[in-house]
Amino acid sequence: MPANKTAPSSREKQTEAQIGRRELLVLSSGVFLITFSLLALQISVSRLLSVALQYHFVFVILSLAFLGMGLGGIFVHLFRRKIGVASGRRGFSTLALFAGLFALSIPFSVMGITRIVYIGNTEARLLLLGLLLFLPFFIAGMLLAQIFRAYSQISSKVYGADLIGAACGSLGVIIMLNFLGGIDTIFLVGLVAAVAAVLFALEAAWKNLRQAIFPLLTLLAIAGLLGTNITGASTIDMPIGMDQSKEIYSAIRQSTYGGEITETRWSAFGRTDLVSFRTTPEAKAIFIDGSAGTPMYQFGGDIQNPDDIVAKLRTDFAGYLGLAFLQDGDKDNILIIGPGGGRDVLLALMVDVRKITAVEVNRNLVEIVRDYSDYNGGIFTDFENVSVVVDEGRSFLKRQKETYDIIMLSLPVLSSSRSLEGLALTENFLFTTGSIDDYLEHLTDDGRLVVVGHNLENMMKLLSTSLEALQRKGVDNRTAMKQVFIVGKPAYPVFVLKKTPFEQEEMIAVHQSLHELDYDPTLSWLPAIKEGKCPVHDEGIGFDQCNMFSPVFVALANGWADIAEVRHDLGKYGMDLRAPTDDSPFFFKSGSGMPKPISLVLWPSAALLIVMVSANVIYYRRKSAPLDKGRSRRNSFPINDLYRFAALFLMLGTGFMLAEISAFQRLTLFLGQPVLALAVLLFSLLAGTGVGSLRSGRISLEKTPWTLAVMAGSVSALLVLFALFQPLLTERLLGVALPVRILVTVCMMGILGFFMGFPFPLGLRLLKGKGMEEHIPWMWGINGIASVFGSVMAIILAMSLGFTAALVVGAACYFAVFLIFRAPAGQKQLLKQ
Repeated sequence: MPANKTAPSSREKQTEAQIGRRELLVLSSGVFLITFSLLALQISVSRLLSVALQYHFVFVILSLAFLGMGLGGIFVHLFRRKIGVASGRRGFSTLALFAGLFALSIPFSVMGITRIVYIGNTEARLLLLGLLLFLPFFIAGMLLAQIFRAYSQISSKVYGADLIGAACGSLGVIIMLNFLGGIDTIFLVGLVAAVAAVLFALEAAWKNLRQAIFPLLTLLAIAGLLGTNITGASTIDMPIGMDQSKEIYSAIRQSTYGGEITETRWSAFGRTDLVSFRTTPEAKAIFIDGSAGTPMYQFGGDIQNPDDIVAKLRTDFAGYLGLAFLQDGDKDNILIIGPGGGRDVLLALMVDVRKITAVEVNRNLVEIVRDYSDYNGGIFTDFENVSVVVDEGRSFLKRQKETYDIIMLSLPVLSSSRSLEGLALTENFLFTTGSIDDYLEHLTDDGRLVVVGHNLENMMKLLSTSLEALQRKGVDNRTAMKQVFIVGKPAYPVFVLKKTPFEQEEMIAVHQSLHELDYDPTLSWLPAIKEGKCPVHDEGIGFDQCNMFSPVFVALANGWADIAEVRHDLGKYGMDLRAPTDDSPFFFKSGSGMPKPISLVLWPSAALLIVMVSANVIYYRRKSAPLDKGRSRRNSFPINDLYRFAALFLMLGTGFMLAEISAFQRLTLFLGQPVLALAVLLFSLLAGTGVGSLRSGRISLEKTPWTLAVMAGSVSALLVLFALFQPLLTERLLGVALPVRILVTVCMMGILGFFMGFPFPLGLRLLKGKGMEEHIPWMWGINGIASVFGSVMAIILAMSLGFTAALVVGAACYFAVFLIFRAPAGQKQLLKQ
């Protein structure tokens, strides 16, 4: 290829020469540190808020805060003349001020969070949290918009440093959270941002250090906060149990239980608390982010003579009925997904299961149970037939060749998210039609799946999902209902799905237990055996009529209705019973329509986009009288170029988030551990994008429009190929070792990211080449707001059509960019000065 096709333009070389090597190094280092802090702040704040709030509220607050990034760019655009665009030392003074304010706003925000969560009014609390977190992102948006505005000609290097900094932040924050916890991690993030401010200030104040006073004082103040909090001289911590919707609230705030937190452990997965109870010392509870309470019982270690509280599981916990009447040949092994504090392990030991494998996603929880072996009888450490694995349950199962007599899941509901956008729950992949297929595939011929849910609505959705999965295998609803029994309770009902129809003998025993334990048969279902007599009544009536089993279940079992009709009828009452799939894994979406938090983010972001895209164009049209077709009197650029560039950055922001969120969801199951998956996926995509951005700097200005079009088209094609072939590839490689799966993921996301790294910096260079650099902050703002809009659209599309559809829409956004810039005439027009 001829050298002049890839060499940087003479103008870019002149700009680099004017900046100087040291100044370029300071600029790149500062941008790296700022975006490192920004990405780390995003993840650490999401973990911190998850302790205090339900996941859907976290999504709303973070989304509104991220709008600050775009609005910061709009602010710079509106006040561009007062801010100035000077590079060199004068420009670094402005950057030092913005960076110092950004660094200072980080600990200020987190200290404010620890106070605001005490506010009782939910609406006021959410509003104040959103405004507080809006501040650091707004200042960061101002800072980055000003940098891209002042140094647009070397945008490839600046954007490369931006993305590589964010990529490193995605890894660094995992390490920080594991070692420091939530609060101290955010203080350290602020310290990193303060270092960037000092770098900018020292470059600006090379001969006059007075200009560096504010950044240096900021650095010292944050370092002091971090030091005193780590050493314990002062303690700033995140309050927990303030939200009544969190399970831990009743445990530690209500005098009935007398609970108090005796141990807390932080990690990137979340906050794990051990609660002891004064009123019931024979039981403790472990909470993850204040939810998913799981008991840990006092146990002497002798399963034949268990302590009273353990023995009462036979009568007080409905999950026991799923295992109580197993035949001896059906108890060789069990897989327990989400063993928590060990209750399900105790149940398996009580019914004499010979081999027990427990898979828990939270390492801290496992370590707490192991450390308290003297209290719990060593259920995770002292029984030779019990092995505990730290992994995501579904991913672990798909990699096993072994089959199990029983697969059990008991209350595995964290109600918090480990995804970037905050609405994809850790547990979602455990309850899809695909997961039911996996469970059945890994059961022995007479094996069973046992699930203890939170409420009857969970059971109805699980039944709907199971019937859908079996129907796809050719098993009609009427036949499938013979393989299901449900023990209905308002709280903690039990769902059991067997690979073959249940035997009459077991159903008689379970039915007798329903009456003996005073469970409500009208909420339950046992497969109908019409020729059998009800054990409670003398009349020769079948089980389906004895004490009126749930009429919905009876109708399904007799073929009077199918599950599609049940979904439709109950949907009229606002219940969403659609079967979740791996492509749309929203099991815990219970209501019909879009969840309210989605609307709270969708409409503001859409309205802002409309205003931001149209307002500036309208302003220039009114202020400019045309000299000739398409050209204004006051501006040296065609008005149509504003439309073209606005569309470019709108499509890039929306398309990038649609692609990122969708690709991440599709690969999470492949990697397994949710925290590891997020770190690997973010790092590989952002690092690849950063390398692509750096490479884009070698494109001459003359080739920029053509290259932009080609790269956007390439991204569109890659996303379509990813949508088509990624499931086939990852399914084949799911059984290989974790390092190999990580390498495959890094290659896929890195290649995609490389091509995605070209369009944004090339668009900035075109703006500079057209003499439109004053509009760069505006375009930055459009791109930032479009990113929030893209994230919420990804969830809307995933809930309604699936993540594959969201991925295809993301590909369409990049294809739109290709269409805008592919025409030779349009390319020539863009190059005219």
